[in-house]
Amino acid sequence: MTISLLPLWERGYRLNKSAYLFSPAAERDNYDRLHSTDYMSMANDAAKAALLVGKNARDTGMAATQAASDLAKARLDWRNRRQGVVLNGLQNAQLIAYSFEPPRRMDGQPVEIPATYWTGRVQWDECKLTVQGLEFIEIRIVTPQVRDEVLKPSKIETPEAQATGRPSIKPLIEEAFHALLSDGLIDPTKSAKAHYPVVRQWLQSNKPEAGANATSPTDEGIRKYFSPLFRHLRTTHKQ
Repeated sequence: MTISLLPLWERGYRLNKSAYLFSPAAERDNYDRLHSTDYMSMANDAAKAALLVGKNARDTGMAATQAASDLAKARLDWRNRRQGVVLNGLQNAQLIAYSFEPPRRMDGQPVEIPATYWTGRVQWDECKLTVQGLEFIEIRIVTPQVRDEVLKPSKIETPEAQATGRPSIKPLIEEAFHALLSDGLIDPTKSAKAHYPVVRQWLQSNKPEAGANATSPTDEGIRKYFSPLFRHLRTTHKQ
């Protein structure tokens, strides 16, 4: 039986957005900061600062030009660095890409791009890859966890499944609990379930490879590993 890969492609992040979306929160904040102003504003601010310290017109102009150049370089460095992380993930199968082969037709189905193909020419802005005479377009990326979730939606996690299938989410949930507790975001006066959305948000920000979203991991998946820690916290809180 042939399995359609279209649902996987639809769940994926576009290649041209992947550097940002697969970055941890600190890197995304850095990106937002670098793009929160334009070159003209940066140049004007640098020029004003130069004038305040008595620089002449030539030096003021150079300061403005340098400020704009520094901003452009910082943006490019961020992009190259984070795209390199994504590319490494694709080459090592830590991330998985799905795409179409041109020309795309109405009844066309996406294909999975083998990890070994990511030595080819990547056109990030166009979401394209060219390798060994082949071309892949409209590339989108998912994590192995998302792939397993889509291809095996009815599979129930058991000890046997954990041993042979995808890894348990227990370490992720426990790490999220302790990080949130350290940040003062765990409130023992509330219910455990009230914290599940915060756990998912933490995973999205800090563990993008986990493929967390607004509904995944499920409440039951979180409860299994979150509740024992939460009950212990409540016990110590009452003492």
